[in-house]
Amino acid sequence: MAIFPQIIDVFSQNTKQIYNYTVFQFKHPSFTNVYYCVFLAYAFCFLLEVILPKQREHGLLSRKGFWLDTFYVFFNDVLIYIIGLFGICAVTEFCFLKILNLFNIHSLIIYDIKQWNPFLQVFIMFVIQDFCEFCAHYLLHRSNFLWSFHKIHHAQDTLGAGSTRHFHFAEMFIFKPIIYIPFAMIGYSAMDYFLFQITVQNVWGFFTHTNIKVKWGFLNYIFNTPETHSWHHAINIPRRYGVNYASILNIWDLLFGFFYLPKGILPKIGIPDQKKMPTTFLKQMIYPFKLIFSGEYKKNSGVQSSNSK
Repeated sequence: MAIFPQIIDVFSQNTKQIYNYTVFQFKHPSFTNVYYCVFLAYAFCFLLEVILPKQREHGLLSRKGFWLDTFYVFFNDVLIYIIGLFGICAVTEFCFLKILNLFNIHSLIIYDIKQWNPFLQVFIMFVIQDFCEFCAHYLLHRSNFLWSFHKIHHAQDTLGAGSTRHFHFAEMFIFKPIIYIPFAMIGYSAMDYFLFQITVQNVWGFFTHTNIKVKWGFLNYIFNTPETHSWHHAINIPRRYGVNYASILNIWDLLFGFFYLPKGILPKIGIPDQKKMPTTFLKQMIYPFKLIFSGEYKKNSGVQSSNSK
């Protein structure tokens, strides 16, 4: 059987599987329903912005970009995550296994940990996921080509909970399927990876982008917080390609020397060439491709800091 029809079949079958799962979940609301739990977590992050002091003086709904961010939440978390990403992860696993077959290797699983203690399994999955996300995030900043896409996420004057989903969908198609491979190697399916992503990674992303003025103290040196992540979005930073790349555990930034949390000053949100960024969804989707095909992405486009020379 030709490889391309097999890829189409793998994608369609897995997309149908996640679609049916999603429809079932929405029809059966409960506190054990993963989608409803994630939705409540999202709502809680928005509530924090209402009841807690604000780092940046603007309201929840009046924030510049709020409604565009809300559309991005729907587009990336529903259309892309559910309809596209799950199937792409399955296709990536299929193709990777086909390559291994050439070397007479017929399984991705190196060591199946699914019989281990559930808490130990979650811990191992969490550490693998978080480190892979950290590495991917660094590359998004360090590569001018990848920064052409990622700069859409950074070209915002303000931050709020919904800002976490304000990014180009190509980012997920480039990295998420690749990050899934380590999960497959320890015995987990694309469904396991998908559920781990939406319940851990996405929820924490909403939290770190909330516009709240809370001093987290020593926790800043363990976890990524709104206080540390706001500096990731700042331009008044000393590093040319950004700081604080961690998704959840700031230990990675501390280990590799990217951690930055100055005292006595506030982060200035945005990117140096902020004015060049389109302000509508469709134009932002096209913008990276214009940079790439014109060759403009090579001209210092990876620079995030306004202090860089």
